[in-house]
Amino acid sequence: DISLQKELQASVSAEPPKFPSLLLWDEKGLQSFEAITYSPEYYLTNCEIELLKQHSAELALQIAPGSVVVELGSGCLRKIKLLLDALEAQHKPVDYYALDLSHSELERTLTDISPSSFSYVRCHGLLGTYDDGLSWLQDPSLLDRPKCILSLGSTIGSSSISGAANFLSNFVEAVKCSTSQGMFIVGVDGCKDGDKVWHAYNDDKGCNYRFISNILQNANRCLEYDAFNPEEWTVRGQWNKEKSRHDQFLVPVRDVVVDGVKLKKGEGLFVVSSHKFDEDDQEKLWEDAGLQLQSCWRTEPHKYSLSVLSV
Repeated sequence: DISLQKELQASVSAEPPKFPSLLLWDEKGLQSFEAITYSPEYYLTNCEIELLKQHSAELALQIAPGSVVVELGSGCLRKIKLLLDALEAQHKPVDYYALDLSHSELERTLTDISPSSFSYVRCHGLLGTYDDGLSWLQDPSLLDRPKCILSLGSTIGSSSISGAANFLSNFVEAVKCSTSQGMFIVGVDGCKDGDKVWHAYNDDKGCNYRFISNILQNANRCLEYDAFNPEEWTVRGQWNKEKSRHDQFLVPVRDVVVDGVKLKKGEGLFVVSSHKFDEDDQEKLWEDAGLQLQSCWRTEPHKYSLSVLSV
């Protein structure tokens, strides 16, 4: 992809240098992240599964028959399967669309949930970026269909409150184009215990390390030559207490030259942030995104929440 190649070249030479986040999510990256969700330190997935087990029936009741249910950045589907089972049990006809970046991973994860076992829920893959999903939602053929947009796994935490609000508001506007009702189901991590958060992204088995470092091989494929030697890089994670976020960097262990850019030993290239939004943060987030909170469930002590919102 020429545009991603140009973005990578510009990002590495930027000040401060960074990697495009899209490089995280190739086939291997998606598989590596799935492994993270099974690590005992990564509490987010288990918290969300706990909430979905307790409240899937209530959630399904709020989704209108005939809805288009779109999961943004679907990844592994073991969480959404709980909601799809609840919709099936209520004999509610819906079309579920898993939006993600890897064709092979969409095929694998959809197969894993045995879509042929459903009579009322139809399952589909949507291959593309968030922007592609946004465009697809505004297709005239979907105008009269109720919409349910899911953002699970606290993926909106990859941006600040303002960035997350802007991201959600784009989908709010797309849903508003519909003549039928629209709703959102959003998972958010509100834990601001720095030690607990740090361990979630720096697990003992190195799952997160492999996930982040996979960017180097993906970047080489993007540039079409071996610009990055994985042996010259390490992963660094750090908790930013002031901004309530965990930041991850790829750091050269010696001075390196990448695509003509000199990078000094220890100079981190930013990869991704995971912001943590407490109840006050979420109240502002929903307001700025143009959403109205209808119900919210929260785990203790992690403060992980699952919110139902209307447009």
